[in-house]
Amino acid sequence: MLRKLRARLSQTVEQLDEERLVARYDELDTIEIGSAPLRESVTVGGEIQGLQVVPRAGSPSLEVTISDGTGRAVAVFTGRKRLAGVDPGRTIVVEGVGRNERGRMLLVNPAYTLF
Repeated sequence: MLRKLRARLSQTVEQLDEERLVARYDELDTIEIGSAPLRESVTVGGEIQGLQVVPRAGSPSLEVTISDGTGRAVAVFTGRKRLAGVDPGRTIVVEGVGRNERGRMLLVNPAYTLF
């Protein structure tokens, strides 16, 4: 019992946050981001951790970073600067085809559901 407590106390904030997210999103009917295949249709979900508007092909795109504790994915909504209800801390499930771009999983214009 004491060993478990010491092990828990020695964890970093990032490790504790990852454990919290894994436990929280384990029951969603989704694939873990860390093991999701690329170039196939996938459904992933987690907590919105960041929003960023970036130019892509001359028009703005909203990039939404999602984490479920096993990894991170970025949902890109082209031509958008904002989506109602899409805010950091909210739970979101996205469905689309993932690809690798600069070492991160990217889903372009996925279908999404907010919780």
